[in-house]
Amino acid sequence: MDFLLRFLLVDLPEAFLLLTISLAFFNLSVFEKKKQAILFSLLFAVTGELLGLLEVLYQPKVMLMFVCTVVLLVLFYHFNLLKAVFMGTVAIGIMLLTESIIIAIFNSQQLFLEEIMSSTTLAVVARILYLGVFLAVCILLRANKFDIRQMFQYNNLNRLNRYLFLLILLGSIEFFLILFMNTSFFLRGNNSSIFALYTPQFQLFFQLAILGLFIAIVILFRIYLNLTINRVEEETGTPYLSSIQDLYTAVRSIKHDSLNHYTAINGLLKKELHSHAKEYVEQLLKETVLIEKSADSSSQILEQIKNPAIASLLQSKMVVCLAERISLTMEIKEISQFSQYKTYDLIKMLGNLLDNAIRATSFELEENRYIRLEWGQTDSEHYLYIENSGPTIPENKLNGIFQMGYTTKKNGEGGLGLAIVKNVIERHNGKIQVKSADGITSFRISFVNR
Repeated sequence: MDFLLRFLLVDLPEAFLLLTISLAFFNLSVFEKKKQAILFSLLFAVTGELLGLLEVLYQPKVMLMFVCTVVLLVLFYHFNLLKAVFMGTVAIGIMLLTESIIIAIFNSQQLFLEEIMSSTTLAVVARILYLGVFLAVCILLRANKFDIRQMFQYNNLNRLNRYLFLLILLGSIEFFLILFMNTSFFLRGNNSSIFALYTPQFQLFFQLAILGLFIAIVILFRIYLNLTINRVEEETGTPYLSSIQDLYTAVRSIKHDSLNHYTAINGLLKKELHSHAKEYVEQLLKETVLIEKSADSSSQILEQIKNPAIASLLQSKMVVCLAERISLTMEIKEISQFSQYKTYDLIKMLGNLLDNAIRATSFELEENRYIRLEWGQTDSEHYLYIENSGPTIPENKLNGIFQMGYTTKKNGEGGLGLAIVKNVIERHNGKIQVKSADGITSFRISFVNR
C-alpha cells in the first residue's frame, strides 16, 4: 500500500513535473502530447522505483536517471541528442538542487535524512515541499513563456550561435557534476553513510570529468570569442565600406557635373559670349558659396556624433546630397544618441531611411529638393525625425510601405529598406509614424527612455 501511494502521489508527479520543466525551457507545453507525457512519467517513475528496489546507491542512481531521461526524450519526443541532453541536464540539475535545498532546510532545524524518512509526518512535509518547488518553477516558466532559444536564436543557428549553445550546454553539465559532487558529500556528512561514494576511484572519475569539461569550455570560449570579434569587425566594417562607396559615387557625380560646367563655359567663351559666360560663372560661384556654408554647418553638427560609424554614414549621405543638389539640414539634440542600441541596427535604420529620402527627393526640381533630419530627446523618449520633399504617398498605401517587397521603382527592384527599418524598430520595442501630404513625407521613430 505504501509503495502504491508513493508511486502515485510522489514518483508520477515528480516525473511529470520534471518533464514539464524540461519542455518549458523551450516554451513547449506538456499537454501538447499527452500520450507521450504519460508514457514518459510512467517509465521514469518505474525506473526510479526499480533502482530503489535494487538498492543502487545515490550517485549511480542519479546518473542512470539522467540517462533514462535523455533516452525517453529522444524516444517519445524525437528530440535530437544535443537538445535531449540539455533537457535532461535541466531536469536532473533541478532535482538535485531542490533536494539539497530541502535537506538544508531540515538540517537547519537539526533534522537529518534518516530521521525525516522514519517519520511519516516529516516525510510527507518533505515531499510536499519537494513537489511544490517543481510546481513553482513550472508555473514561473510557463507564465513568462520562457524560451531559451531566444537567447541565442536556436531556430536559425549560425556558427557563432552553435558555439554559444555548446558553451551553455557544457557549462550546464559542468554545474550539474559539481553540484552532484557537493550534494553527495553534504548528504553523506550530515545525514547517512548510504550516500557515500563507492571508492576513491569513483571520485576520481567525476573529478576527471569535471576537469575535462572545464578544458573543453575554455577552448570553446576562445573560439567563440574569436568569432565574436570577427563578427563585430565585419559589422563595424560594413557601414564604413558602404559609406566609402557612397562617397566614391558622389565624387564621380560631382566630377561629372564639373566637367559639364567647364564644357558649357568653354563653349560660351569660344563663341565670345563673354557676358553669358560671366553670368554663368557668377551663378556657379553663388551655388558654391551656399554649398560650402551648408557643408560647414553639417560638418560642425557631425562633430557632435559620438559613434564614428554613424558619423561616417551621415558624412557620406551629406556628400551624396551635395552631388544631387539636395539641401540637407541636420539638428542633433539628443545626448546619448541611442548608445544603448547596436551600431549595426542604427546603421540599417538610418541608412535605409536616408536612402529612401534621397531617392524620393530626386523626383523634385533642384530648387525644391530638401531633407531635414532631427535627432532629439524628451523626458519620456528618444526620437529620430526625417522629413523630405518628393511625391506624396497616398493615404491608403501608407501602411503598405513597410511590407516586404513593396516598392515604387518602375523596375520592381528593392522593397526591403523600410521593411528592415520596421523590423529593427519593433525588435527594440520602438514606434514609427509616417505622414505624407502636399509633397512632404516624414518619418518619426521613437523609443521609450530606459
